[in-house]
Amino acid sequence: MMILPKDNKKALWIGLVIAVIGCFIAYQFLISTETASDEKFAYYTVKKSDLNISVTEGGVLKAVEEKIVKNRLNGQSLIISIVPEGSLVKAGQLLVELDPAEAMKQLQAIQLSVETSRSSFITAKNDLLIEKSTLESEQREAQQSIEFAQMDLAKFEQLDKQQQLREAESKITSEEESLRLTQDKFQWSEKLAKKGFETKSQVDRDRLELSNRQKLLDSAKSKLKMLEQFDLPKRQVELNSIVAEAQKKYERLIKQGESRMSRSNAQLGEAQRKLKLNEDRLLEDQQQLKHTKLYAPADGIALYPPRSSRQEPSVSEGANVNKNRKLITIPNLKKMKVEVKIPEFHISKIKRGQLAYITIASISDKRYKGAVSKVNPLPDRNNSWFGAAEQFYSTEITITDPLPDVKPSISAKAEIIITDLKEIFYIPLHAIRTEKATYFCYIKDGAEHLKTEIQLGMMNNSFAEITSGVSDGDVVLLNIPEVVK
Repeated sequence: MMILPKDNKKALWIGLVIAVIGCFIAYQFLISTETASDEKFAYYTVKKSDLNISVTEGGVLKAVEEKIVKNRLNGQSLIISIVPEGSLVKAGQLLVELDPAEAMKQLQAIQLSVETSRSSFITAKNDLLIEKSTLESEQREAQQSIEFAQMDLAKFEQLDKQQQLREAESKITSEEESLRLTQDKFQWSEKLAKKGFETKSQVDRDRLELSNRQKLLDSAKSKLKMLEQFDLPKRQVELNSIVAEAQKKYERLIKQGESRMSRSNAQLGEAQRKLKLNEDRLLEDQQQLKHTKLYAPADGIALYPPRSSRQEPSVSEGANVNKNRKLITIPNLKKMKVEVKIPEFHISKIKRGQLAYITIASISDKRYKGAVSKVNPLPDRNNSWFGAAEQFYSTEITITDPLPDVKPSISAKAEIIITDLKEIFYIPLHAIRTEKATYFCYIKDGAEHLKTEIQLGMMNNSFAEITSGVSDGDVVLLNIPEVVK
């Protein structure tokens, strides 16, 4: 829709007021039976005077404070019973009973889930303890394997190796000595045999023994050489390898243990989170079941809130209501306010703390003092006239005077006092015409009516201040332009 500029909105507003009031006046004068020419018209004589500037709008009476009873059940809920609107209730009194069937079903389902997740949590906790104990045992065994391998290596390097070398060297020494003795014996046998004192058989036996002793010495020397060049280095490498492998196995167990513990901890954490989630849902569903019965939070009168849209069902027994739907309000009748809609044309004049006078429809002969307590910074939605031609702002006026026994939702009218202008020119709103954002009026000049451009100042619901265009004593035509022929 087209948004009109601010000046055009002002002109449209004034034009609307003028059209309504002017039509009424024209009708009154057109049906007049007066014959004199001047008596066909209505006039207003301009003179300097004081003018009270105020904005008057109608609204409804509301409580400043109210307790709200909402539906807190998830999804839609069926109202089984509700106290009649207008009932006087006491704090703690049952107001609304909602169908508990769905809440009971959800509660039973989540109770089963809690038991299942609690069992999973206990299993995961025990699995973690078992895994931890198993890893500790495996790591102790691996550590012992390292220690034993290191001890075997140290024993070999410090004892076994030297012992085997000494034994091999001792064997060689022993064989060398035996060989020397056998040689001496053989030489002696030969000498005795030459002299005829020893038999040839004995000499052959001594020669054979000498040969064997030589072989034993060669074998002992060969064994020492094998020990030094092959067996002992090989054993050294084997023992070093056993130590290294034991250390690697221990390191693998540490890494595997970290992975297994991380996996077990993750499984325990997941089981714990699931249990916590289900326990929270259980508490929520238990609370949901409590919300099937709603009680009065305070003494007062029970009222049904209005529907927020035509599609929303009215509050009543048998109605299905959504979560957070307001079901009952209990207003505090000791302090009341009036909520009005201020047109955009006037909203810049309205400030918090401004004095206001309130007239209640059922007590029209008395006015009550109040003060502007709230001005919405943004316009209301879907409440403009002629599309987007005019916006309205919700404004609250708190009543400061004591009130008689009145109930909310009663029609009321609030007059918000803007200022008091002293010694100014002003004319009735229905004497003002608009044309292309220009304001003018008709001033009587003899038998003629002169179209005169004027500048407007402040205005209230009946009169507008004229800052230029009129003089003291000017007679301004009140009839609508069609009457001026």
